[in-house]
Amino acid sequence: MLRSPLAQFLFIGVLTVVGIIITSDYLAGRSAADEALAEAGRTTEILARSVAEPDFPKALLGDEVKYGVADKYDREVLKRLKPQEPNVEHIIIWRPDGRVVYADPLKLVGHSFALDAEQQQTLSSRSGTRSSPADPNSAQNRLIGDTDGLVQIYTRMEAPTGEPLLFEAYYSFDEIDKRQQEIYGSFRWLAIGPVLLLMGVVTIMLTFLTRQITSAGTERERLLRSAIDASDAERRRIARDLHDGVVQDLAGTTYSISAVARDAGTPTETRASLQGATVALRASLRGLRSLLAEIHPPELHAEGLAAALADLIAPASAAGIQASVSVEGAEIGSDAGVALVWRVAQEAVRNAIRHSGASTLAVTVRRDDTKLVLEVVDDGAGFDPAVRDPDRFGLRGLRSLVTDIGGKLEVRSAVGEGTTVRMEVDVQ
Repeated sequence: MLRSPLAQFLFIGVLTVVGIIITSDYLAGRSAADEALAEAGRTTEILARSVAEPDFPKALLGDEVKYGVADKYDREVLKRLKPQEPNVEHIIIWRPDGRVVYADPLKLVGHSFALDAEQQQTLSSRSGTRSSPADPNSAQNRLIGDTDGLVQIYTRMEAPTGEPLLFEAYYSFDEIDKRQQEIYGSFRWLAIGPVLLLMGVVTIMLTFLTRQITSAGTERERLLRSAIDASDAERRRIARDLHDGVVQDLAGTTYSISAVARDAGTPTETRASLQGATVALRASLRGLRSLLAEIHPPELHAEGLAAALADLIAPASAAGIQASVSVEGAEIGSDAGVALVWRVAQEAVRNAIRHSGASTLAVTVRRDDTKLVLEVVDDGAGFDPAVRDPDRFGLRGLRSLVTDIGGKLEVRSAVGEGTTVRMEVDVQ
């Protein structure tokens, strides 16, 4: 799996270049093939108009076969034709009714064959050519002999009487293919070269931009971690100051008032008031200790996660929420992973207590194969994620941290169906 943005850009770029080269190569090959056939067609028109048409004998237009006239015309035509176009294998000249008035070989002269649609369309047009692979099974090609691997190209010519005739030349497909390769080779790099140059420039630009984005992402992650480290340090300082100051003072005051309340010399009414004050002070101490655990839990590592989570949900009972904690398999997690689990649980529990209106709250941590999974589930009012941002209560920065280490954090909710916060991180 390609995790690096640069690697992803380069992979997509290479695939794009390969795709463009293959497509360009295919289109260039097709264009070269079309051009080779078009070139053969132009040659056929020149042979028909300049070689075959000017001296075509009228005597060949009749129904009577005149081999002598055909033989003489054959010698005259071939004498001028071969030096100009040695790649022509055979020539046939037809009347519109399908009768062959001249052919090389001469044995076709006088035979009549049904003209196909291509031949008829060529006769009806004043210019242009049409082509098709030679069919060895057609009647005239069986008389000619071996026509496999030949291409037939048709064009129109006119007899001295003005009668339209069909001029047909047979070319070797190998020769046309050879010409195709020559044409293709001449402009292959003209088609592919600019594409390679463009993709090279684009790849360089993408590489530069990707490095900038990666650098910005690294800097953003560094700043986020620095902010979290600073927040941890501040939380730790506040928790230490509260524990060493207010909590110790309250504990001492509670002990002193409790001692006075137990003194036999204290009046009964005063003793009752002091005992009430003692109960209130002890409740305040428990609240402060829960607050300290939320601000900065002591011994936040794998072994202490269950106790830290238990302290975390302690305020839930005061909000009328029945809360529970279940931790299994957390001992295989790293301290950094456990700290992230606790931090996400802290945000999720705080949101549930303050905003959900839930009656139950369950915090579960378990091992799932190679991952540590946290789920915080409440049965509260829920919300519509399309209307309310599920990250608006402080999970957005944590989501970024979880994603950066290859984990996943998601919030699932629906109106009236409670909310589930689920996180997965690798145990390593």
